[in-house]
Amino acid sequence: MPELKPTFSTAVNTWQCDENDHLNVQFYTQFGHEASAHLLAQLGLGPRAQRAAGLGVTAADDHVRYLKEFRVVDAVEVHSAPVEIGDRHLLAYHEIRNPAEAAIAATVRRRIICDQPWPAAFRARAEAACRALPEAARPRSVGTLSLPELTLEAAHAAGLIEVGRTVITPDQCDERGEFLPRHQFGRYSDGAPVLWNHLGFDRAAMQDRREGSVVVEMLAHYRRPLRAGDLAIVMSGLAAFTAKTLVFTHFLFEAETGTLAACAEAVGMKFDQKVRKIMTFSPEDQARLAAHKIRLAA
Repeated sequence: MPELKPTFSTAVNTWQCDENDHLNVQFYTQFGHEASAHLLAQLGLGPRAQRAAGLGVTAADDHVRYLKEFRVVDAVEVHSAPVEIGDRHLLAYHEIRNPAEAAIAATVRRRIICDQPWPAAFRARAEAACRALPEAARPRSVGTLSLPELTLEAAHAAGLIEVGRTVITPDQCDERGEFLPRHQFGRYSDGAPVLWNHLGFDRAAMQDRREGSVVVEMLAHYRRPLRAGDLAIVMSGLAAFTAKTLVFTHFLFEAETGTLAACAEAVGMKFDQKVRKIMTFSPEDQARLAAHKIRLAA
């Protein structure tokens, strides 16, 4: 089986960490984003080659599993390989590791699409480099929901609540002026306290008790690009839950037209910051959660 190739490396900065003192979810997406660019280049289709060929290459979706924490000054290494290549799409697998530890810290599976058929030489290299997607990188608790093509108006009617309202700035966009996936994940993360409060959990009181929240898996779909200067609104809701998990849905809209730009499923948990363990929801919590479940029509 072809080996994974190094595609990204860095170290965790203080400003990248959240209230749990570990790396925020948005940066795993950024690592996968940059690793994808290096993987394509290794296969002969880096940014310069794409421009020369007149190709439009973009991310269609990201599936991320968060397996172990990264803390401040931890080293980060990403190794990658294609796991599927089609006429106009490629599935890239990124394995994110702390080189000081043996276990995988996170996995990212990105679906990349091209506006034209892949060049023959690139496709041949990708086919030769393909390997099987590891079992640990496959979806566990996401991918079963049918996230509809909602409008902003329909989102309100479905019971989703507004958790964020913002303006897209140039520094949050890529070289084409399109909103970066990292910042989409960041908007979902920033809105999480609003959603938890809506579900009856006082986030300030939780923090006083040294209780936080974590995301262990996310599946994000990029439907239409947002650009610098666009107005955006994030609407979120609770789709399902168990005694230890919450399945959230997030919808990112372009505010002026109400058009859906992106959507995601995220599996969240309550987290005891003292012992670094997942917590169980009480029967009272679960009764309250049941009253807040949304129902999305396909």
